Amino acid sequence: MNTLFPLLLSALTPIALTSVYVALRAWLPGGRQGNLHMSVLFGAAMWLAMMSSVHHGQHTIADMRGAILVLAYLFGGPLPAVVALAIGAVTRFWIGGPVAPIGVAVLATIFLGIVFLARWRGLVPESGAVSARALATMGAWASLNQIAALWLAQVHGSLLIVMPLSQFCVTMIAGGMLILIQQKTNLGRKLNEQQDLVRTLLVRDRASGLLNRAGFWLELDAALRKLAGSDDKIVVLLISIRRLRNVSVTLGPRLSESLLTEAARRLEAVVKNPTLARFDDGTFGLFVMADPLDETVALVDDVFAAFRRPFHSHGRDLHLSLNIGISSSSGDHDALETLIAHGNQALARSITLGENRLQVYDENTVVQAVRPMKLEVELRRAVETGNEFLLQYQPKVHLDTGKLHGVEALCRWHSPALGKVAPDEFIPVAETSGLIVPLGEWVLQETCRQLVAWRRHGFTPPVTSVNLSAKQLLDSEFPERALRCVLGHGLSPSQIEFELTESSVMTDPSLSINVLNRIKALGFPLSLDDFGSGASNIGHLKSLPFDCIKIDKSVIDDLGTSNDAEIVCRAIYGLGCAMHLEMVAEGIETEAQRNQLREIGFTLGQGFYFSPALSADELAAGWLARDYRSQDAESAL
Repeated sequence: MNTLFPLLLSALTPIALTSVYVALRAWLPGGRQGNLHMSVLFGAAMWLAMMSSVHHGQHTIADMRGAILVLAYLFGGPLPAVVALAIGAVTRFWIGGPVAPIGVAVLATIFLGIVFLARWRGLVPESGAVSARALATMGAWASLNQIAALWLAQVHGSLLIVMPLSQFCVTMIAGGMLILIQQKTNLGRKLNEQQDLVRTLLVRDRASGLLNRAGFWLELDAALRKLAGSDDKIVVLLISIRRLRNVSVTLGPRLSESLLTEAARRLEAVVKNPTLARFDDGTFGLFVMADPLDETVALVDDVFAAFRRPFHSHGRDLHLSLNIGISSSSGDHDALETLIAHGNQALARSITLGENRLQVYDENTVVQAVRPMKLEVELRRAVETGNEFLLQYQPKVHLDTGKLHGVEALCRWHSPALGKVAPDEFIPVAETSGLIVPLGEWVLQETCRQLVAWRRHGFTPPVTSVNLSAKQLLDSEFPERALRCVLGHGLSPSQIEFELTESSVMTDPSLSINVLNRIKALGFPLSLDDFGSGASNIGHLKSLPFDCIKIDKSVIDDLGTSNDAEIVCRAIYGLGCAMHLEMVAEGIETEAQRNQLREIGFTLGQGFYFSPALSADELAAGWLARDYRSQDAESAL
């Protein structure tokens, strides 16, 4: 009975340690401070274990020093184990007795063995998760050392087996409880990490790492609530990156995603705003606290400047353009939905105005934004039916003789719901909606049909120019499809000339030049439209396979009133002659302009001075009847 209470106390020490360990892990911080708390815990446990040792005569026959060291190293770490070792050694010397040195040596041997098993035998993985195998191996090592200590202390009989076995059992019981606690803790941590990941996925865009639409709405709603009752304003910017869809269709989604990632990085570098969000493939948003609005406009200028540089991706230089819509909260702090809706309306209006445009929301924007939506709906229906469009033809004329040289096919739209819609209004909508591709195919088909009709009525069909859009130019199958259309009508490719602007080529210069070279190789003439309008680049012109350049109307307008206009025209004429290009002056409206162009050396012109765009019958009755009647028809007359 004299040894029963100390034996129970010594055995219960590691088990009591378990509950204290749980409290420390649950409520105390980790890191260095956590190690300090664990060191205090295991040091106190070692002292209590040593003080509750069971003695037989002058010898200590039972204590839980080995169990404490094992638990300290496995669940606390090296520092708590060293502290427990030091306190155990000091306490053992303080207790005294003839075999005190043996007790201290046993402590040191247990510790060194634990370190060897953990580091060199790999029983403790880097994750720190303790296994039953590690616990059993180290517990067995501590019990073997206790057997050796008892044998050296000349303790024999059943005690030589019972005492080490009791220590091993206590180690396994206490350690097993701690392993369960550790596993539960790790499971809870992993669940928390998974919950954090789910929350991140709900509010973050996976590709760019930016906020997604839901995350942006949450941040904006919180900001609006915070500003309630104050005079501060929130300005929302919605940014649409153009041409990404074209790149994805023509060059594949991988290149498109690469471009999108680079675009997101540029936006981040410029705006430096944590609210920057990606809504979909090419639309971004952010909000700022800005009053007055000029501060936001300065930020917009920086964004536009960042996108003037080409994007380098997979060996290609690609140019992307932007449209930006801005809305701001009123003094009454608009609702979240209202602020976003105003931003979308401003963005829609910006898109209809052309690329690289900014639109700030005002009351007129609502009407202006609804109009493109109606246009797209009616335009889509018109493209599907194909019976609302018609072609008109504007003559290209020899400046000297006034005779017909060729015509340009121009698409006109008379909508039953909207009336006559100007090309300047519906062509941008067709571009942004992707309807320009089927519309362009209809124009080519109708042009070929009309040339055949003129030939059937005894006229020699003139070379007819058809405008080519950027989206058609990015279609690698377009050249062969155009050839099939022309040959299917019994025409020659030389009778159809494709006109396009330089800006349409710059969407993807390498792909566009490849498509243009293939079009040229099939026999189609090529004409560069709007030359001299401000976007022309002579360096690009040298690499493009054009047969003709059309001088923009803006250059012709000031002829006769401005010496600068004449200098520009002479420079363009010299360039065209040096590159052996045919030249057509567009937008001639007066006799003076015609005469001055003839004096410079131009031979071809187009404009209202000669004729507006005419219907097929009007062109045939006038121009074709005079200059393009076939020889067979003339002989029949």
